[in-house]
Amino acid sequence: MEDSKKIFLIDGSAFLYRAFHAIRSLSTSKGHPTNATFGFTRILLKLLRDNSPEYAVVMFDVKGPTFRHKIYDQYKANRPPMPVELAAQIPDIKRIIAALNIPIVEKLGFEADDLVGTYSKLAQEKDFEVVMVTGDKDFIQLITGKCTLWDPMKDTILDENKIKEDMGIEPRQFIDVLGLAGDTADNIPGVKGVGPKTAIKLINEFGSIENIYDNLDKIKPRKKLYENISSSKDIVFLSRDLATIDKSVSIKKSIKDFKLEAFDRKKAFELFQEFEFKALAAEFAQNADKTEKIYKLITTTKELEKLAHVLENKQIFAIDTETTSKHPNKAELVGISFSFRENQGCYIPIGHSGECEQPAKEEILRIFKPILENPDINKVGQNIKYDYIVLSKFGITLEGIAFDTMIASHLLNPSVRRHSLDKIAMDLFGYKTISYEEVTGKGKNQINFKDVPVLEAVNYACEDADITFMAYIEFKKRIKDMGFSSLMETIEVPLIRVLADMEMEGIKVDKDALKILSTTFDTELKNLEKEIYSLAGEEFNINSSQQLGVILFEKLKLKTIKKTKKKTGYSTDVEVLTKLAPTHELPEKLLRYRTLGKLKSTYVDSLQRLINKKSGRIHTSFNQTITVTGRLSSSKPNLQNIPIRKKEGKKIREAFIPKEGHTLISADYSQIELRVLAHCAEDKILIEAFNNGEDIHTRTALEIFQVLPQFVTDDLRSQAKTINFGIIYGMSGFRLANDLSISRKMANAYIDSYFKRYSGVKKFIDTIVEETKKTCEVHTIFGRKRRLDDINSSNVNIRNFAQRAAVNTPIQGSAADLIKLAMIKMDAALKKNNMASKMLLSVHDEIIFETPFEEKDSLIDLAKNVMENVHPLKVPLEVNFGSGKNWAQAH
Repeated sequence: MEDSKKIFLIDGSAFLYRAFHAIRSLSTSKGHPTNATFGFTRILLKLLRDNSPEYAVVMFDVKGPTFRHKIYDQYKANRPPMPVELAAQIPDIKRIIAALNIPIVEKLGFEADDLVGTYSKLAQEKDFEVVMVTGDKDFIQLITGKCTLWDPMKDTILDENKIKEDMGIEPRQFIDVLGLAGDTADNIPGVKGVGPKTAIKLINEFGSIENIYDNLDKIKPRKKLYENISSSKDIVFLSRDLATIDKSVSIKKSIKDFKLEAFDRKKAFELFQEFEFKALAAEFAQNADKTEKIYKLITTTKELEKLAHVLENKQIFAIDTETTSKHPNKAELVGISFSFRENQGCYIPIGHSGECEQPAKEEILRIFKPILENPDINKVGQNIKYDYIVLSKFGITLEGIAFDTMIASHLLNPSVRRHSLDKIAMDLFGYKTISYEEVTGKGKNQINFKDVPVLEAVNYACEDADITFMAYIEFKKRIKDMGFSSLMETIEVPLIRVLADMEMEGIKVDKDALKILSTTFDTELKNLEKEIYSLAGEEFNINSSQQLGVILFEKLKLKTIKKTKKKTGYSTDVEVLTKLAPTHELPEKLLRYRTLGKLKSTYVDSLQRLINKKSGRIHTSFNQTITVTGRLSSSKPNLQNIPIRKKEGKKIREAFIPKEGHTLISADYSQIELRVLAHCAEDKILIEAFNNGEDIHTRTALEIFQVLPQFVTDDLRSQAKTINFGIIYGMSGFRLANDLSISRKMANAYIDSYFKRYSGVKKFIDTIVEETKKTCEVHTIFGRKRRLDDINSSNVNIRNFAQRAAVNTPIQGSAADLIKLAMIKMDAALKKNNMASKMLLSVHDEIIFETPFEEKDSLIDLAKNVMENVHPLKVPLEVNFGSGKNWAQAH
């Protein structure tokens, strides 16, 4: 029989549940469940890829009673209702089926089984070979010489011969097996004590249910079986009727209606994007025809001048650089690409190796420097801070930065981790960009971009600028529609150049001090190692959690706190060791060993390697697109995680020093998040305390503990401080009890007392949670937004996390925006006053300046004025200053 006469009948209802239970906890970034949708889609695509069917159809049950309920009202009575998370995905699954252009059939009063049975019979009559696609063994009864059963999840095929071989019966006899054995899933009773194996043996022996009852005497020796079967005749025939698949359902669609058409690839791609099925989205992406792209190589002076003239008369254009390194301060310029119109781009090679025609640096500077340094000609880039730094080293100070597509992508969806150009291209246009590896190769054979032949580099480089320009057009609209234009134009874009200048400036590091510290740490680590072995009574791999677990909990018999996530071993994480430390000296030593080891490897040793050989300084990268709240982060190295309060952290900070004739000045916002809380909550007590210049933690101690000022001890103030900051982060009574080492009851009493006194804060928290439940959005003072769809999740842990985020985001996000604004205004003020002082670092609420000795007082006065008046709030902003010969002293 020809394949063209084969039809696939898919039991959609069975696969709904199987896909739902096979894949757990899969959802979109907005919290919408997608596990069943993903599993079901994989099943369909496997079918289509493996078989290339000409005919196929998906059958579904319809909610409501069927004819089986009429003959037996207890049919499927024990089945729990469909999980809410599964029900929510059924419309999604049907949308995907429609996009794949597979017909769907369902009929009120009948199950998918009956529709499969009916169309199976009809198809065979029309000389089709039938493949029933399901994992439900009830369908065995339908198997014939022209009809097989395929389970794609197990990849098994059952046909007539297989059933005869495995069971010794004809497939049609399987319905009698079901009549005897029943089906607990569908609440079909069958005979008590008779399971599938016994039922198959009986049908093998007697051939049918009727023959069993005509020959009951033959099973009399099996007394219990005889009694059960004898007393269950009506039940057996009822059970068989219930299990019998109807093959005569009145239907409207004919087999010819199930002839498949080509996928709607565009619709499928859009759905896979919506459900965040990245691999499937990439597979279904419809790339623009490469012939539509016009990418040019520009090398001659005439071509350069012509391009420059065009750019000069454009309102905005995209720029992108190709370089020798991912780190801008190490990178050398290899080429520049431009785009000013969709699907077009130009590439100018500058630093390619080998023999190729390239313009001289002097020509590039003569022709393009005036345009790129013209603030009235707008430029857009993808992570344009990188291009700014690279071009600065080349001799061009990029002015007129108007937009950054990476920042725009982050503003529009801060919960997404990646905002790379290839992801933006895929998300916006379903376009697969040329990967870096396609041009440079992979692994050991990968070459530097400067070694890529110019003709091969053109498409890659031009595509970057082209997609950036296209993304700008789309993002510009979305930014405006979402109300982010002001945030983009007054904070995020102006900050780009400020951060770039800070990164290029870097901060001086005393390498010798780090070497001494490394030796000191190494000596202590070796001593700790000996002490740990002595306490353990043997040598073992201290870094092996498994070996450590055996020492602590089997050999030393310490109390087991918790198991590992997979429940296969003892947990020896920081939380466990901290709880064990008061009971034994070994956990305490282990904590110290881990802390020192991490500080040594992460900072003391790695910082030495990161010192730029030319500048003698470390050039960290500041990131605007990492955190969901909008706070800046730093990387290579991450300077925000150096522990401040521990003496080892201070020792590391001592290695950060100013250049000769300068001092480091720290300008640290005092309790900025609590001040923002006071402003947003409009809490009278908080506002009064800040306006009166009171110590807020002391005031909170007075309010909560109801004591006179003279009785507020350091301990009480410390507890109040923990509560103050805990409130911002939605700290629970359980967490507060752990942090303060008090009972849960007392912790809850403290929180209740806090909210009773600070009623404005309580109202603010309640209001913002309720509003977020309605809109699933929170925003900062400056309009930054974050979606929190999980706030309506049925999972209590996920929901509680979202509620805490709803409260914290406006506070932390607004504080972050204030600090960014302060950096922008400080940069402008330094330039306006022609000061030699430089901003070097921004770490949390602190800005570090490198200042000539003679400018110290002027800088402090200027920074105090600018930073404390950066934006009007209902409470004053306060900045604490410190200075010294290193970062530790300045803080």
